[in-house]
Amino acid sequence: MKQRGKQFKLRIEKLVYGGKGLGRLNGKAVFVPQVAPGDLIVAEETVQKSGYSEAKVVKILERGRSRVKPRCLYFGKCGGCDWQHVRYSDQVEAKRLIVEENLQKIGKIKKPNIDEVIPSPSPWNYRNRAQIKVKAGRVGFFAKNSHFVVDVDRCPLLKEDIEDIFPKLKELLKELPTQPAEFHVYSSSKDEVLLKIVYQGRFKRFDLPLERLREILKVNLVGYGIYRTNREGYPERLDFFGRDFTYEIVDKFKFRVSADSFFQVNRFQVGNLIDRVARVAMEHQYMLAGDFYCGVGTLTIPVGRYVHRAFGVESNFWAVSDALYNKDINGLRNIQFFCRETEEALKIVKDYSPDLVIVDPPRSGLNERIVRTLAALPRIKKIVYVSCNPSTLARDIAAFHQFGVNMERAKVLDMFPQTYHVETIAVLRKVR
Repeated sequence: MKQRGKQFKLRIEKLVYGGKGLGRLNGKAVFVPQVAPGDLIVAEETVQKSGYSEAKVVKILERGRSRVKPRCLYFGKCGGCDWQHVRYSDQVEAKRLIVEENLQKIGKIKKPNIDEVIPSPSPWNYRNRAQIKVKAGRVGFFAKNSHFVVDVDRCPLLKEDIEDIFPKLKELLKELPTQPAEFHVYSSSKDEVLLKIVYQGRFKRFDLPLERLREILKVNLVGYGIYRTNREGYPERLDFFGRDFTYEIVDKFKFRVSADSFFQVNRFQVGNLIDRVARVAMEHQYMLAGDFYCGVGTLTIPVGRYVHRAFGVESNFWAVSDALYNKDINGLRNIQFFCRETEEALKIVKDYSPDLVIVDPPRSGLNERIVRTLAALPRIKKIVYVSCNPSTLARDIAAFHQFGVNMERAKVLDMFPQTYHVETIAVLRKVR
């Protein structure tokens, strides 16, 4: 029989990065999931460390003013959301405080200048893509900190045309000779849907007509692919049927996005991201802008309208193919794109020596060599750092400071409502 941990009353002070709430017991930090600021709870300790504890909710004695009823039936079981029980305006404020605290504690900036906080125009139905898990006939998402698949029928974060696709995917399973590990679904701003059927290990080949899948899924499916995960865990394309790309329209820009490329997940916020980055390019007559991790040119192309020349570097072949196409359909001839891994990409950046640099790295952030190389560019004036992880952003900002590049201002952009994830646009300036 499992022994129960000690129980105690706890007042929740705030939400923290990672999705939990923070309270204090005799001055010691206690982290608790699925709580709201102001909640008074009976907590049971689950993990004890020298500097902090973790606990779970046994009973809510008083509900904080920011607590609301979750919209989704699966909230608390499905691991996709963290804060559906928190009023949206308070989620956004919590994210601002998280970014500010990381910039202070890790970035070593006493008073970070966060000059704008941009909530999502809608906190629901914003996601244009999802990686849907499949296991033992269940179709849904992993439970929190688990590989158990929670079976779901709908997800209120997904675009309206795909939010109830789950029962239809279960119908599709009946026609597949081997059960896949995942379905990857992407719906564009034109409601054109691309589907990846992803297998792990061996499976039986099949050739279902596109029309049959469209009939089952009841969406505007323009193409589907069969994939198998490689040794690194990434899906590799084996076959594709129909069209393997769609188009995104964002304000005055048009982007082709292939099935194996990436586009920002929040359809309501991508325009705000483009606008805020492009505004930096408009502040000065830059001669050359370089975009590191450029993807399909989502930021390179808008910035290219306001600088003399621009280039983008990206390691994903499909994304670079899209980017080259996108510069043409947007009528921009002053942009180049290169398909290069990090080492070769750094050489290109050094050879071209831009005076404006945009970086939008993965969650792990930049390594020291990239920071050192960018900071040492002889003509560099500004660096726009788009980040989805406030702790690695703050770490890299502290590293840039060592090389004479300081953060001027930052904007908090809520790209991921109902979760603890947050996007930040930081503008850094080279100190001469």
